[in-house]
Amino acid sequence: MFNVLLYSLIAGLSVLSGVLLTRRFKNWTKRNTIFLMSFAIGLLLANAFFHLLPEAIEKSSSWFYWVLFAIITFYFIEHFVIIHSCQEEGCEVHAFGVTSFLGITFHSLIDGIIIGISFGVGAGIGILTSLAVIFHKTAEGIFTYTLLSSDEKTRTKAILLSWIVALATPVGAVLSFLLIPKTSDVILGNLLAIAAGSFIYIGASDLIPETHKKQSFWNIFLVILGIVFVFFISKFLE
Repeated sequence: MFNVLLYSLIAGLSVLSGVLLTRRFKNWTKRNTIFLMSFAIGLLLANAFFHLLPEAIEKSSSWFYWVLFAIITFYFIEHFVIIHSCQEEGCEVHAFGVTSFLGITFHSLIDGIIIGISFGVGAGIGILTSLAVIFHKTAEGIFTYTLLSSDEKTRTKAILLSWIVALATPVGAVLSFLLIPKTSDVILGNLLAIAAGSFIYIGASDLIPETHKKQSFWNIFLVILGIVFVFFISKFLE
């Protein structure tokens, strides 16, 4: 429980770190967010394929249905609810509303649930999954604050709503971890498959297209570095 609470709180605070970076260093953040996203891609995909999917396959024979279910569900959520803002000049800017805020908060809650489920399997996979969420949520914090500010919200209100989004992660983590002991191996395997599907979707659908907007050797290098990082850290934690 201590690890779940600690890492989920760090993940929640990483949203606020993205908000702070956007407020204090807007131009620098706009130039360098892509590198943070590149590293997060490597972490997300490596965790999905090296850890979450193997555990899911071991526990459930229907894991592939749940991976697809997660990908399609996230597609619908992002199609009908705005979660990420547009970073390009001249692109369409959507107004922020209650539905968008609920969508972002739900997304943050799911990240927490993934952390709780992962620690339910083991400390090693929990730590690696948490790291993937932390790096991804820092970039998400940048997008979240951009959305919160796009509808002429006051800065105070934007920060308050960002705190709610951030706190949804530890809430989801603690609740899911408490329910893990009452969950059968098959259901746990299905939940891990959903977690893997969400990581694959976020990495491949949300983050990879963003990195293509700016051609750079560092994008490729950081994606590979993220994969290598997960590989070697997982060996260390075994």
